[in-house]
Amino acid sequence: MAYLQRYLPLRFRAGKSQTEMKLLLLFWLTLGGALVTVPQTGRQWRPARYRGVAVGKSKVADMLRAWGKPKWSRTSKPEGDEESQVTWTNYERVGEFPGPTTVVSDTRSGIVTRINFYPDRLTKAQAIAHFGSDYVTTRYAFDSCLDEEDSEPIYESPNGPLVSVEYRARGIAISVGYQDMVTRISYVGGPIGSSKSRCKP
Repeated sequence: MAYLQRYLPLRFRAGKSQTEMKLLLLFWLTLGGALVTVPQTGRQWRPARYRGVAVGKSKVADMLRAWGKPKWSRTSKPEGDEESQVTWTNYERVGEFPGPTTVVSDTRSGIVTRINFYPDRLTKAQAIAHFGSDYVTTRYAFDSCLDEEDSEPIYESPNGPLVSVEYRARGIAISVGYQDMVTRISYVGGPIGSSKSRCKP
């Protein structure tokens, strides 16, 4: 009974039987657990959705129905039987900020793999004011031994030169450059880089 007396307030202990005190303790702990909010770490990536297009799920046909005719589109050149091709589709006025938009898709399947917005002039502070405070900041470095046309060969590095403000639960990665100016806003289907370098030391 000593542990029950430690956890229950004095006014609840007076005149109570062991059974009553156990029931009160259970109620007290249940109530306390309901009031505790576990902070969200924001480290888990989830696929992005934007204006009816789900990255990693929607296809180019879905994008065309939702956004209309693009300004232009082009496909990468195949370099071998095993090489996958990507298609870039450009829009001018579909982003949340003024500037061009490029949609990257897998040429064979037609699935949208990334949406890149290039704002004309947007600061890091303005982007955070727009998207909210539930972000994490991650630094990346280039994996110099890799050469991938359809993805960015980067990895998380505490001293890396690339700064990314990330809303991972919404699949949004904001690249920040010189003088805290936003260079790109990417809607992605998962991590934008690996957790460590894939190059051999």
